[in-house]
Amino acid sequence: MKDQGTTGWFDQDSAWWVKAHRAAAHLRDLDRLVGEYRASVPYAVTAEPAETSGRVPYRLRLLKPVPTVINATIGDVLSNLRAALESVAYEIARLGGGGTLTAEQERAPQFPICSTPNDFDVKFFNARKARGPLYDDRARAALRAVQPFVNVEMLLNEGADMDLDYTLAFELSELHRLDVLWNIDKHRRLAVVTWWPDVFWWTSFGPTQRRLLPGDGTMMDGSILFYVEGGDEGQGDVNHEFNLALIDDPARAVGPEPTAEDAVDLLARLHDHVTGWVLPVIFDRMAYGAPSAGGA
Repeated sequence: MKDQGTTGWFDQDSAWWVKAHRAAAHLRDLDRLVGEYRASVPYAVTAEPAETSGRVPYRLRLLKPVPTVINATIGDVLSNLRAALESVAYEIARLGGGGTLTAEQERAPQFPICSTPNDFDVKFFNARKARGPLYDDRARAALRAVQPFVNVEMLLNEGADMDLDYTLAFELSELHRLDVLWNIDKHRRLAVVTWWPDVFWWTSFGPTQRRLLPGDGTMMDGSILFYVEGGDEGQGDVNHEFNLALIDDPARAVGPEPTAEDAVDLLARLHDHVTGWVLPVIFDRMAYGAPSAGGA
Protein backbone atom coordinates (compact mmCIF):
# COMPACT_ATOMS: atom_id res chain seq x y z
CA MET A 1 0.00 0.00 0.00
CA LYS A 2 1.25 3.47 -0.87
CA ASP A 3 0.44 6.01 1.81
CA GLN A 4 -0.07 9.75 1.53
CA GLY A 5 2.50 10.74 4.12
CA THR A 6 1.61 13.28 6.76
CA THR A 7 0.98 16.08 4.26
CA GLY A 8 -1.69 14.27 2.26
CA TRP A 9 -3.68 13.05 5.22
CA PHE A 10 -3.77 16.53 6.76
CA ASP A 11 -4.48 18.37 3.50
CA GLN A 12 -7.38 20.64 4.47
CA ASP A 13 -8.82 20.36 0.94
CA SER A 14 -9.19 16.59 1.23
CA ALA A 15 -12.74 15.24 1.38
CA TRP A 16 -12.56 14.25 5.05
CA TRP A 17 -11.35 17.62 6.30
CA VAL A 18 -13.77 19.54 4.08
CA LYS A 19 -16.61 17.49 5.55
CA ALA A 20 -15.31 17.94 9.10
CA HIS A 21 -15.06 21.71 8.61
CA ARG A 22 -18.61 21.81 7.24
CA ALA A 23 -19.76 19.96 10.34
CA ALA A 24 -18.07 22.63 12.46
CA ALA A 25 -19.83 25.39 10.51
CA HIS A 26 -23.20 23.71 11.00
CA LEU A 27 -22.39 23.27 14.69
CA ARG A 28 -21.82 27.02 15.03
CA ASP A 29 -25.16 27.62 13.31
CA LEU A 30 -26.82 25.16 15.68
CA ASP A 31 -25.38 26.88 18.74
CA ARG A 32 -26.78 30.20 17.53
CA LEU A 33 -30.19 28.76 16.65
CA VAL A 34 -30.57 27.00 20.00
CA GLY A 35 -29.46 30.15 21.81
CA GLU A 36 -32.10 32.21 20.01
CA TYR A 37 -34.76 29.60 20.69
CA ARG A 38 -33.84 29.40 24.37
CA ALA A 39 -33.96 33.20 24.64
CA SER A 40 -37.54 33.19 23.31
CA VAL A 41 -38.70 31.53 26.58
CA PRO A 42 -40.04 28.34 24.97
CA TYR A 43 -41.03 26.63 28.22
CA ALA A 44 -42.11 27.46 31.76
CA VAL A 45 -42.16 25.66 35.09
CA THR A 46 -44.91 26.95 37.37
CA ALA A 47 -45.93 26.15 40.93
CA GLU A 48 -49.57 25.21 41.42
CA PRO A 49 -51.69 25.42 44.59
CA ALA A 50 -50.57 23.02 47.27
CA GLU A 51 -52.33 19.69 47.50
CA THR A 52 -54.09 18.60 50.68
CA SER A 53 -50.94 16.69 51.60
CA GLY A 54 -49.00 19.95 51.60
CA ARG A 55 -46.98 19.05 48.52
CA VAL A 56 -46.64 21.76 45.88
CA PRO A 57 -46.75 20.44 42.29
CA TYR A 58 -44.58 22.10 39.64
CA ARG A 59 -45.93 21.78 36.12
CA LEU A 60 -44.03 21.96 32.83
CA ARG A 61 -45.51 24.07 30.04
CA LEU A 62 -44.02 23.85 26.55
CA LEU A 63 -44.87 27.22 25.07
CA LYS A 64 -43.15 27.09 21.67
CA PRO A 65 -42.31 24.09 19.47
CA VAL A 66 -38.72 23.43 18.49
CA PRO A 67 -38.08 25.15 15.12
CA THR A 68 -37.50 22.48 12.47
CA VAL A 69 -34.39 24.30 11.30
CA ILE A 70 -32.78 23.11 14.56
CA ASN A 71 -33.63 19.49 13.78
CA ALA A 72 -32.34 19.85 10.22
CA THR A 73 -29.11 21.50 11.33
CA ILE A 74 -28.45 18.67 13.78
CA GLY A 75 -28.74 16.32 10.81
CA ASP A 76 -26.28 18.45 8.84
CA VAL A 77 -23.69 18.13 11.62
CA LEU A 78 -24.18 14.37 11.87
CA SER A 79 -24.09 13.68 8.14
CA ASN A 80 -20.93 15.69 7.54
CA LEU A 81 -19.11 14.08 10.46
CA ARG A 82 -20.11 10.60 9.33
CA ALA A 83 -19.19 11.42 5.73
CA ALA A 84 -15.73 12.48 6.88
CA LEU A 85 -15.20 9.00 8.30
CA GLU A 86 -16.49 7.30 5.16
CA SER A 87 -14.17 9.43 3.02
CA VAL A 88 -11.20 8.22 5.05
CA ALA A 89 -12.28 4.58 4.74
CA TYR A 90 -12.63 5.00 0.98
CA GLU A 91 -9.23 6.65 0.60
CA ILE A 92 -7.52 3.90 2.59
CA ALA A 93 -9.24 1.33 0.38
CA ARG A 94 -8.28 3.23 -2.77
CA LEU A 95 -4.65 3.19 -1.73
CA GLY A 96 -4.95 -0.50 -0.90
CA GLY A 97 -6.27 -1.11 -4.38
CA GLY A 98 -3.25 0.53 -5.96
CA GLY A 99 -4.88 3.92 -6.57
CA THR A 100 -7.93 2.81 -8.56
CA LEU A 101 -10.93 0.68 -7.69
CA THR A 102 -13.26 -1.41 -9.82
CA ALA A 103 -17.01 -0.86 -9.63
CA GLU A 104 -17.31 -3.81 -7.24
CA GLN A 105 -14.45 -2.55 -5.09
CA GLU A 106 -15.97 0.93 -4.87
CA ARG A 107 -19.00 -0.54 -3.10
CA ALA A 108 -16.86 -2.34 -0.53
CA PRO A 109 -15.24 0.43 1.60
CA GLN A 110 -16.93 1.37 4.84
CA PHE A 111 -15.74 2.93 8.07
CA PRO A 112 -15.95 0.23 10.77
CA ILE A 113 -17.65 0.93 14.09
CA CYS A 114 -17.50 -2.39 15.92
CA SER A 115 -18.46 -3.48 19.42
CA THR A 116 -15.98 -6.35 19.89
CA PRO A 117 -12.59 -7.44 18.55
CA ASN A 118 -14.23 -10.36 16.74
CA ASP A 119 -16.72 -8.08 15.02
CA PHE A 120 -13.82 -6.03 13.69
CA ASP A 121 -11.22 -8.69 12.94
CA VAL A 122 -13.54 -11.28 11.40
CA LYS A 123 -17.05 -10.10 10.61
CA PHE A 124 -16.38 -6.62 9.25
CA PHE A 125 -13.69 -7.49 6.71
CA ASN A 126 -15.56 -10.59 5.53
CA ALA A 127 -18.92 -8.85 5.14
CA ARG A 128 -18.11 -8.10 1.50
CA LYS A 129 -15.91 -10.27 -0.69
CA ALA A 130 -14.06 -7.28 -2.13
CA ARG A 131 -13.49 -5.52 1.21
CA GLY A 132 -10.81 -7.61 2.90
CA PRO A 133 -8.11 -7.36 0.19
CA LEU A 134 -8.35 -3.55 0.18
CA TYR A 135 -7.20 -3.21 3.79
CA ASP A 136 -3.72 -4.52 4.61
CA ASP A 137 -2.31 -5.00 8.11
CA ARG A 138 -1.33 -1.36 8.49
CA ALA A 139 -4.76 -0.13 7.38
CA ARG A 140 -6.52 -2.53 9.73
CA ALA A 141 -4.29 -1.54 12.63
CA ALA A 142 -5.02 2.14 11.95
CA LEU A 143 -8.78 1.61 11.90
CA ARG A 144 -8.65 -0.77 14.85
CA ALA A 145 -6.87 1.78 17.06
CA VAL A 146 -9.98 3.99 17.25
CA GLN A 147 -12.64 1.32 17.78
CA PRO A 148 -14.93 1.56 20.84
CA PHE A 149 -13.64 -1.75 22.22
CA VAL A 150 -9.89 -1.02 22.27
CA ASN A 151 -9.59 0.25 25.85
CA VAL A 152 -11.59 -2.63 27.30
CA GLU A 153 -9.56 -5.10 25.24
CA MET A 154 -6.30 -3.59 26.45
CA LEU A 155 -7.35 -3.79 30.11
CA LEU A 156 -8.54 -7.37 29.71
CA ASN A 157 -5.26 -8.36 28.05
CA GLU A 158 -3.37 -6.81 30.96
CA GLY A 159 -5.43 -8.79 33.47
CA ALA A 160 -7.16 -5.80 35.01
CA ASP A 161 -9.28 -6.76 38.01
CA MET A 162 -12.29 -4.75 36.91
CA ASP A 163 -15.86 -5.34 35.82
CA LEU A 164 -15.36 -4.69 32.12
CA ASP A 165 -18.05 -4.84 29.49
CA TYR A 166 -17.63 -4.47 25.72
CA THR A 167 -21.34 -3.71 25.33
CA LEU A 168 -21.35 -0.82 27.80
CA ALA A 169 -18.21 0.71 26.30
CA PHE A 170 -19.79 0.48 22.86
CA GLU A 171 -23.13 2.01 23.88
CA LEU A 172 -21.39 4.99 25.49
CA SER A 173 -18.82 5.49 22.73
CA GLU A 174 -18.86 8.61 20.61
CA LEU A 175 -18.59 6.66 17.36
CA HIS A 176 -21.61 4.48 18.15
CA ARG A 177 -23.69 7.47 19.21
CA LEU A 178 -22.73 9.32 16.02
CA ASP A 179 -23.58 6.29 13.90
CA VAL A 180 -27.01 5.69 15.45
CA LEU A 181 -28.05 9.34 15.29
CA TRP A 182 -26.81 9.68 11.70
CA ASN A 183 -28.65 6.55 10.57
CA ILE A 184 -31.93 7.79 12.01
CA ASP A 185 -31.55 11.20 10.38
CA LYS A 186 -30.48 9.68 7.06
CA HIS A 187 -33.03 6.90 6.71
CA ARG A 188 -36.02 7.68 8.94
CA ARG A 189 -36.76 11.20 10.10
CA LEU A 190 -35.40 14.42 11.49
CA ALA A 191 -33.60 14.21 14.81
CA VAL A 192 -36.04 14.57 17.71
CA VAL A 193 -35.12 16.95 20.50
CA THR A 194 -36.97 17.92 23.63
CA TRP A 195 -36.43 19.95 26.75
CA TRP A 196 -35.14 17.71 29.51
CA PRO A 197 -34.43 18.82 33.09
CA ASP A 198 -30.79 18.99 34.00
CA VAL A 199 -30.82 20.33 37.56
CA PHE A 200 -33.20 21.84 40.14
CA TRP A 201 -32.08 23.80 43.18
CA TRP A 202 -33.07 26.40 45.77
CA THR A 203 -31.36 28.41 48.47
CA SER A 204 -32.12 28.57 52.18
CA PHE A 205 -30.83 30.10 55.40
CA GLY A 206 -29.26 27.08 57.04
CA PRO A 207 -30.33 23.50 56.38
CA THR A 208 -33.35 23.33 54.10
CA GLN A 209 -36.62 21.91 55.32
CA ARG A 210 -37.85 21.31 51.79
CA ARG A 211 -37.78 18.02 49.90
CA LEU A 212 -37.96 17.45 46.16
CA LEU A 213 -40.17 14.52 45.16
CA PRO A 214 -40.44 13.02 41.66
CA GLY A 215 -43.31 13.93 39.37
CA ASP A 216 -44.98 11.81 36.70
CA GLY A 217 -41.78 11.35 34.67
CA THR A 218 -43.35 12.03 31.26
CA MET A 219 -41.62 15.36 30.48
CA MET A 220 -44.46 16.41 28.18
CA ASP A 221 -46.51 19.57 28.00
CA GLY A 222 -48.57 19.64 31.18
CA SER A 223 -46.39 17.12 33.02
CA ILE A 224 -45.88 17.38 36.74
CA LEU A 225 -42.10 17.69 36.84
CA PHE A 226 -41.75 17.37 40.60
CA TYR A 227 -43.32 18.12 43.94
CA VAL A 228 -41.85 20.18 46.75
CA GLU A 229 -42.72 19.22 50.31
CA GLY A 230 -42.04 21.40 53.35
CA GLY A 231 -40.89 25.00 53.57
CA ASP A 232 -38.06 27.33 54.58
CA GLU A 233 -38.15 30.71 56.27
CA GLY A 234 -38.13 33.46 53.65
CA GLN A 235 -37.89 30.85 50.94
CA GLY A 236 -37.42 31.67 47.28
CA ASP A 237 -38.72 29.73 44.34
CA VAL A 238 -37.19 26.59 42.85
CA ASN A 239 -34.58 27.29 40.19
CA HIS A 240 -34.23 25.02 37.19
CA GLU A 241 -32.03 24.40 34.18
CA PHE A 242 -33.04 22.42 31.12
CA ASN A 243 -31.08 21.00 28.21
CA LEU A 244 -32.36 20.53 24.70
CA ALA A 245 -31.62 16.81 24.50
CA LEU A 246 -31.54 14.36 21.59
CA ILE A 247 -34.18 11.72 22.30
CA ASP A 248 -32.54 9.15 20.01
CA ASP A 249 -29.11 9.31 21.65
CA PRO A 250 -28.49 5.62 22.50
CA ALA A 251 -26.58 6.56 25.64
CA ARG A 252 -29.83 7.88 27.16
CA ALA A 253 -30.94 4.29 27.70
CA VAL A 254 -27.80 3.35 29.64
CA GLY A 255 -28.25 3.48 33.40
CA PRO A 256 -31.29 3.84 35.64
CA GLU A 257 -32.26 7.33 34.45
CA PRO A 258 -32.22 8.87 30.95
CA THR A 259 -29.35 11.29 30.45
CA ALA A 260 -30.04 14.92 29.66
CA GLU A 261 -26.90 15.84 27.75
CA ASP A 262 -27.38 19.04 25.81
CA ALA A 263 -27.58 18.44 22.05
CA VAL A 264 -25.09 21.18 21.19
CA ASP A 265 -22.62 19.93 23.80
CA LEU A 266 -23.00 16.34 22.59
CA LEU A 267 -22.45 17.21 18.93
CA ALA A 268 -19.46 19.39 19.82
CA ARG A 269 -17.97 16.44 21.69
CA LEU A 270 -18.61 14.12 18.75
CA HIS A 271 -16.89 16.61 16.45
CA ASP A 272 -13.93 16.93 18.80
CA HIS A 273 -13.68 13.15 19.05
CA VAL A 274 -13.61 12.69 15.28
CA THR A 275 -11.29 15.58 14.44
CA GLY A 276 -9.12 15.56 17.55
CA TRP A 277 -8.73 11.82 18.07
CA VAL A 278 -10.09 9.47 15.41
CA LEU A 279 -8.64 11.12 12.31
CA PRO A 280 -5.21 12.02 13.79
CA VAL A 281 -4.73 8.52 15.23
CA ILE A 282 -5.61 6.87 11.93
CA PHE A 283 -3.42 9.22 9.94
CA ASP A 284 -0.48 8.78 12.29
CA ARG A 285 -0.63 5.03 11.91
CA MET A 286 -1.12 5.22 8.17
CA ALA A 287 1.85 7.56 7.78
CA TYR A 288 4.27 5.95 10.24
CA GLY A 289 2.96 2.48 11.01
CA ALA A 290 4.76 -0.51 9.59
CA PRO A 291 3.06 -1.82 6.43
CA SER A 292 2.09 -5.44 6.09
CA ALA A 293 4.56 -7.92 4.65
CA GLY A 294 2.79 -7.74 1.32
CA GLY A 295 2.27 -3.96 1.35
CA ALA A 296 4.08 -1.59 -0.95
